[in-house]
Amino acid sequence: MRKSFYLLFSTAAVLLLAGRAWADQDHTRLLQLYVIDGGWIVWFLLVPISIVTVVLVTGYLLTIRASTLLPEMEQSQLAALLSNGQDKRTLEFLADKNSFLAEVVAAGLRHTAQGTTAAIHAAEEIAGQRAVKLFRKVEILNVIGNIAPMIGLFGTVYGMIMSFQRMADATLTQRPVEVAATGIRIALVTTFWGLLIGIPALCAYALFRNKIEALASDCMLKTEQLLEGYQQAVQRAKVAAKAKE
Repeated sequence: MRKSFYLLFSTAAVLLLAGRAWADQDHTRLLQLYVIDGGWIVWFLLVPISIVTVVLVTGYLLTIRASTLLPEMEQSQLAALLSNGQDKRTLEFLADKNSFLAEVVAAGLRHTAQGTTAAIHAAEEIAGQRAVKLFRKVEILNVIGNIAPMIGLFGTVYGMIMSFQRMADATLTQRPVEVAATGIRIALVTTFWGLLIGIPALCAYALFRNKIEALASDCMLKTEQLLEGYQQAVQRAKVAAKAKE
C-alpha cells in the first residue's frame, strides 16, 4: 500500500511539473516539438504504447491490492466460521467468491481430512498458481519497458540515416544543419518517447511483482492461521463428544 502511494505521488508530481511546463509555453509549439516532429514512429507506435501503459498501470493499481485480493470482510467471516468448525458452511460461503484468499482457503479446506500439513500444501499449490497468473498479467509491463526504448532506438537510427541521406543529396548552397534538422528531430523525439515509456513501465513492473509476492505470502500466512483454527475447533469438538460419552 505504501509503495502504491509513493508511485501515485511520484506520478502526480511528474504530471504537475509537466502541466506547469505546458502552461508556461506555447501549446502548439510543444505539440509540434514532442509529437509531430517525431514522425510516424511516435504517432503510430510510441504514443499508443504510452496510452496502453497508463491504462494497464491504472488497472493494476485498482486490482492488485490487499482490499481486492485479501478482503478483510472475508477474513473475519472465514475466521468466525472456521473457529466453530463449520467447514461445509465455509465452502458454501466461498463458492461464489473469487478473491485470492477465497481460492486458497477453499483449496486447503478440501484437504483438511488428510491433516493440516496436506491442507496447507494444497493451499500453497493454489496460491502459487494464482500468483503465477498475476505475474503473467503484469509481465506485459516488462515487455513494454524493454521494447519501448528499442523502438526509440530504431527511431534514432532511422532519423540519423535520414539526416545523412539528406546531407548527401544537399546542394552546396544549402546549410548542412538545416538539411539534417528533420532527421535529427526524429532521432531525438523518438529516443525521448522510448525512455519516457520504458523507465516508468519497468519501475511499475518491479513494484507490482514485489506487491504480488508480498500478497501471496500474506495470503498463505492468513490461510495457515485459519486452517489451524479450524483443526483446533475440530479437536475441541472431538474432546467434547468423548466427554459426553
